[in-house]
Amino acid sequence: MNINIIKFYRLALLILLIVPAFQSMGQDRPGEKIKDRVKAQRAAFITQQLNLTEAEAQNFWPIYNSYQAEMQQVRSAMDIKPEGDLTDKEAEDLMNKVLDAKAKELEVQRKYIQKFKSAIPPRKIARLFRSEREFKEKVMTNIRERRQGKRAE
Repeated sequence: MNINIIKFYRLALLILLIVPAFQSMGQDRPGEKIKDRVKAQRAAFITQQLNLTEAEAQNFWPIYNSYQAEMQQVRSAMDIKPEGDLTDKEAEDLMNKVLDAKAKELEVQRKYIQKFKSAIPPRKIARLFRSEREFKEKVMTNIRERRQGKRAE
């Protein structure tokens, strides 16, 4: 049997296992379907980019999902929107909060790199971070293209 077909079936199986978990989380709120779809696409993209075996995928995804949840908490702390004119002291405090959150983000990444090593080899971990950036760029490009398409209509 062709290797690519086997990889496709593995990827499809993995997606079928992951998507229901995402679908059960908070479907009442608007936009959850889109978030679920993006999460499933991210899972498929990362699985393909890392060329995960079934055994690796089974060990990797629970760790990755935990990593994503922790990173989301850290990033929400960085989502600080200054209102109006700030005093110098307020601006300095704001910058320090952002820097502290970025330091925490690096701390979480270091912690999870160690955890990822129990599931996948270091070369795949290195590829993981690159794949995350590529996926984010791909999503942003799609959003820009859709917005431009709507404006043209």
